[in-house]
Amino acid sequence: MIQGKTSNLPILRRPVRLGFIGCGMVSRVGHGPAVKGDRRAVVAACADPDDQNRESFAKPHPVCVSYRDHREMLEKEDLDAVVIATPPWLHAEHVEDAAKRGLAILCEKPLAGTIEDCDRILAARDRHGVLLQVGHSKRFEVGFQRIKEWLVSGKLPPPHQMSVYWHYYIPDFTQNPAKWFLDKSKQWLGRDLLKEWGAWRILDPRSGGGDFFDHGPHYLDLARFLLGEIESISAETNNLVQSRLFEDQAAATLRLSTGCLVVLEKSNQVIGRPTGFEIGYLYAEGVKVKFECEQEYQLKPMRVWRYGLANIPLDLWTPAVSPWGKRQSLYFRQMRHFLDRLTGQETLTRKFEGPWAATAEDARAAVVWTKAAYRSSELGIKVKRGELGL
Repeated sequence: MIQGKTSNLPILRRPVRLGFIGCGMVSRVGHGPAVKGDRRAVVAACADPDDQNRESFAKPHPVCVSYRDHREMLEKEDLDAVVIATPPWLHAEHVEDAAKRGLAILCEKPLAGTIEDCDRILAARDRHGVLLQVGHSKRFEVGFQRIKEWLVSGKLPPPHQMSVYWHYYIPDFTQNPAKWFLDKSKQWLGRDLLKEWGAWRILDPRSGGGDFFDHGPHYLDLARFLLGEIESISAETNNLVQSRLFEDQAAATLRLSTGCLVVLEKSNQVIGRPTGFEIGYLYAEGVKVKFECEQEYQLKPMRVWRYGLANIPLDLWTPAVSPWGKRQSLYFRQMRHFLDRLTGQETLTRKFEGPWAATAEDARAAVVWTKAAYRSSELGIKVKRGELGL
């Protein structure tokens, strides 16, 4: 077990015994396979009140003991760490329960649905002295690691702009043909596709926000990780599908402490391939960088291209980062780093100093800035860092 406030010391036991709180899509497709692909750990137990979620998750993990209630799991199982992959309004309760037992924690993002719950999570970590890593997984994309290293080494000059366009399509489930398809899937196949996908993200009032709250924190965090502190945000949102509680389209502009501008577009109302499009650009003096990320559940790493003065004659981008294989995907690399921290190893190498994984403070800041974007849209104002206590 990790001992008190000395949470950076390696645990002695191998393999690491992990418990999962929440067995939905991200656990089944992302975190679970990442653990299975790393021989230093096993999924020893899981907890989820939904029988189908729990059984589907546990099936590939032969030693996994299943529970409906996470507290019963924590009481009965001898664990070293937990992965918390529940909806964000449950994170504070689950972190508090795990921290009381001295367990290391990998908690999904957003850190919580409210700033108050974020503060509860920070307080639990500090009170019990546990290791808490937050799943801002894009930090572990090979491509973003290389961009970070280029910036640190000077191989990429300081950008004056980053633009991100992240679009996919989720139809109105209350209207045909989507409604017909969902009804027939239940009737003919016995499958509730909305539940399997995790439609609480856009349908449950407890979720804390819409599409921008679910995905925007990734790039709010990356902007701070790669480029500098956020100084202000201006945003506009739309609710195009009126049957939904929250926004399904958002555009935000950030100004960073370095003077860099960040433009984020996020929408689930842009027609296209089922996995969507996630493309971004960094513009600097004499060079620009393009990146394209695959939908994360595909377990495919992102790709990066560069374009400088030498590219102008043929007008072709130069491939710069093209990793291959699911072991180079963000979930696998994030789990490797988490297990590195637990075992005192360093199986992932890098060429920059300082923390790699998002801290709870980083994740709280992402939630604060997301809420500030909503405030900006509602009131038609620019929100500045000094107003937010950051």
